[in-house]
Amino acid sequence: MNKPIILKGPRVTLRPIKLSDAKDYVGWFRDKEVVKFLGNKLLNIKEKGVRDYFIKEKAKKDVMLWAITVVGAGQIGNVHLGLDKNNKRASLGLVIADKKYWGQGYGPETLKILGDYVFKKLKYNRLELTVFTNNKRAVSAYKKVGFKVEGTLRKYIYAYVLKKYCDEYVMGILKEEWLTK
Repeated sequence: MNKPIILKGPRVTLRPIKLSDAKDYVGWFRDKEVVKFLGNKLLNIKEKGVRDYFIKEKAKKDVMLWAITVVGAGQIGNVHLGLDKNNKRASLGLVIADKKYWGQGYGPETLKILGDYVFKKLKYNRLELTVFTNNKRAVSAYKKVGFKVEGTLRKYIYAYVLKKYCDEYVMGILKEEWLTK
């Protein structure tokens, strides 16, 4: 069995998701403001549904799933990292789900930890993501650490809370950009 990968920053620790973390999600995902930009039918999801998702994702060899934790607060969100070993690229999903921690720099700090892991430890060439174009807070956090908008996917995802199709940006950063910033 591989040793769990724990990544640490000044205020944030990324640790592997545990089934017991599912309880937090149920509370977070009752809030329309939290799930508005997630694009899934997550509003009022049941704890079993969250646990089933954790089990399914953790079973995949090309996925890493971490809880974003803060000392004294516990879990505040999560990170999903999809790995493409052949092409040396990773795709990122990140949510700061506990609203008390929005706008305080936890997103950019988490991104810095992940970027260092992807580019310095894994030696990958690219880190990419998609994000709702109208999710200004997230777009700002990604740009703050060096991600660039590479294109727009028009009416790409259905936002259940907004009840409409929304555009998403494709954003990415390359190893040479990360290492020289």
